[in-house]
Amino acid sequence: MSLVIRPFEAGDRAAVIDLVHQLNLFEDGISADRARDVKAAAACLEADLSRVARDGGAVMVAADGDEVVAMMCFVLEQPQPYLRSEIARVAWVSELVVDERHRGQGIGTALLEEAERLARAHGVKRLMIGAIVGNHVARKAYERFGFRPAVMELAKDLE
Repeated sequence: MSLVIRPFEAGDRAAVIDLVHQLNLFEDGISADRARDVKAAAACLEADLSRVARDGGAVMVAADGDEVVAMMCFVLEQPQPYLRSEIARVAWVSELVVDERHRGQGIGTALLEEAERLARAHGVKRLMIGAIVGNHVARKAYERFGFRPAVMELAKDLE
């Protein structure tokens, strides 16, 4: 494998939508609340690209030759007034998905290393990532990379 991590290009759109669709289907199997259609995956990509354009960051892909095998969305947030000033500006890995055929090869770790590099390049001292409750594989991988639990979000569906 000759893995290259690079910024998203327009020609990557179909492959990245497929990856986001894979993620939505996988997470729906855990949470039962994810949209399962390809149109929703396309909307997720558009939302990521819009957020990056508005707030800063990058959508990155991992490619093996011409094949896109993973993607990551890295976004910057405005400084948060409730955090100490030295960590007030936070970067987020808002999406990270490796094609199911390529998992377990270090590709996710390579993308996390890229997120860390991007954060440092922007002078950010806190990098965040989320995993839905029940996605133990992702949580353990993120903790191995050095992430620690920081916030717990709770949800209540209203009828």
